[in-house]
Amino acid sequence: MLKRFQNLIQKSPLLQVTGFNSFSIVVKLISSLVVSKVTAVFLGTQGITFIGNLRNALSVLQNFSTGGLNKAVVKYSSEHKERPEYYTVFISTLFWVFIILSILIFLGVYVFSEILANYVFGNQDYTYIFRWLAVLLPLYGLNTFLIAILQGLEQFKRVIKINIFIHILNLLVFGFSVYQFGLSGALMAVIAVPSISLLISLSLAGKYLKVGCYFNYRVFSKQQLKYFGQYAFMTLISAVSFPLVYLGIRQHILESISIDDAGYWEANFRLSNFYLIFIQSLLSLYILPKFVQAKSKAEFRAIVLDFYKQIIPLFGVGLFILFLLRKYLVLVVFSEEFLPVTSILGWQMVADFFRVLALVMVYQFHAKKMLWHYIITDIILAVGLYFSAVIGVKYLALSGVVIGHVIIYLVYFLLILFIFRKSIFKLKVT
Repeated sequence: MLKRFQNLIQKSPLLQVTGFNSFSIVVKLISSLVVSKVTAVFLGTQGITFIGNLRNALSVLQNFSTGGLNKAVVKYSSEHKERPEYYTVFISTLFWVFIILSILIFLGVYVFSEILANYVFGNQDYTYIFRWLAVLLPLYGLNTFLIAILQGLEQFKRVIKINIFIHILNLLVFGFSVYQFGLSGALMAVIAVPSISLLISLSLAGKYLKVGCYFNYRVFSKQQLKYFGQYAFMTLISAVSFPLVYLGIRQHILESISIDDAGYWEANFRLSNFYLIFIQSLLSLYILPKFVQAKSKAEFRAIVLDFYKQIIPLFGVGLFILFLLRKYLVLVVFSEEFLPVTSILGWQMVADFFRVLALVMVYQFHAKKMLWHYIITDIILAVGLYFSAVIGVKYLALSGVVIGHVIIYLVYFLLILFIFRKSIFKLKVT
């Protein structure tokens, strides 16, 4: 049996990447848990609050530092890797976009550093954090683009190795900084690690990139810039709409039920993010480049069904095991205070199952630049999640929120399936 399983893995690139990626996710989860524990023990509630606020602000600024172009870089590096003349246009235009974004983000963050510090931390004592961040963000942007290029070149294992080393680096730097410098050290570690990770990427995969061979400072394509703009629009829509929706849901629960229930929903949401890390990273790492290369509806259908056959059963079994162990899961990650989360976590898992079924097809929107399909379905999903939560709270209290989300994600899956019905059901194959 074991030998048959090993042979199956050897014959399936998807399962090989899945296995290696699973190890990376385990390292990330361990690192995140230890970092959370260190923060709680050494820095207390103030440290957890400040670091949480900084991470939220950092996420927004990081999106702007890359222009939301991650998936665009994966697409065009994969699409043009065999055509040097197009690859040169892509790399050269991307470089100039990177330069412009770096200048804008540096000036914006540095000039408004006092305002940002006051907004995030409630005072200007940590202004220096944002001034350092202004310097470091361009390095983060460059590293993000280089990793996206590696994904497009299908250097999956090297990308995963880079991620593993970054998780380990984050744990070591954060632990040392907290021990030596307390809260200030922790805040600096949060902004520094994503940027100094550039050194890891260059050392582990620099020879495979060869970006300098294709860059021509005289080349700048307005058409390529237009393509980038479409992807930026797609990405930033989600980056803005969903955080606002989740904030609105949390505030509605707080006002309609209690602050405790708002905390239970947040804990439930965080647990969901923990186990979805694996699937989302696999989709971005493996599925997106495959969709980019797919030239027909038949190829698209084969990739989707292959994912459904090989990954979805494993995901379903994993969710079932987590459901059986949900009490211990809550106790390990949180505390006894959060045990009421176990009453809604099962519904959240059902919602996430339908969410993943839809997500694998949604990546086709990015691969084939289906701009308006992506934007409209995303807006429908965001609005649906909010109003289903509002209606659910009215009739079923906290359980109504996640039950409403089950319904919305089921409808979302059916909507995505309807959009790709010709490909999936072979109604018309070209």
